[in-house]
Amino acid sequence: MTPRTPLKSINSLNVAISLCLCALATTSTANEQQPHQHGHAQLQMAVENNSIDLILTSPAHNLLGFEYQPRTQQQKKTLENARQWLTTQAMVTPDAGNCTVKSASMDFSAKAAEQDHHDHEESHNEANNEHANIEVSQVLDCAGADFSGGFATPLMGQFPEIQDLNVEWVTNSGQGSTKLSAPNDQLRL
Repeated sequence: MTPRTPLKSINSLNVAISLCLCALATTSTANEQQPHQHGHAQLQMAVENNSIDLILTSPAHNLLGFEYQPRTQQQKKTLENARQWLTTQAMVTPDAGNCTVKSASMDFSAKAAEQDHHDHEESHNEANNEHANIEVSQVLDCAGADFSGGFATPLMGQFPEIQDLNVEWVTNSGQGSTKLSAPNDQLRL
C-alpha cells in the first residue's frame, strides 16, 4: 500500500471543498432569485484548517439604511463606517479563540441617482425603489482557535436591521445550514 502524500490530501480536500461550495452556490443562486427582503441576509462560510472564508450578502438597507449611492455627507459617512467595520472586524468568531481579518472587500453596487432637478421627485422615488445589495468577502486567520465549541456572529448586533441571518457552511467534515434570528447570534457547525 502506498502512503498518501500530503499533496494528494490537500488536493482531495480542495476538490471536496470546491464541490461543496458549488453546491452552496447552486443553493445561493436559487435564493438570489427570491424577492429582495429587508431584514434578511445570507452568510456563507468555508472552514479549512485555521482559515475561514466568508461571504455576506445583504440588502444595502440592512447595513446602511438606504439602497442608493449616498447623497448627503451623513450617508457618505454611514457607507464609509459600514465599509470600515465590515472589512476590519471578523464577521464570525469561534467560542474558543480569536480570528483576525487577513483580507476583506466590500461591493456596493447601487445605481447612481438621477440628478435631473426638474424631475427631482420622480428620481427620488425611483432611487427609493432600487434594490441594491452589498456583498462582503472576508478571509479570517484563526491560528490556535478551537472550532468545536461553535461560533458567534456580531453582525446582528452591529447592524440591527438584520433580523434573520441564513448561514451556510462547508468544512472538512461536511456542510450544513441554519437560520439565526436576532438576538440569537450563536451557531454550531
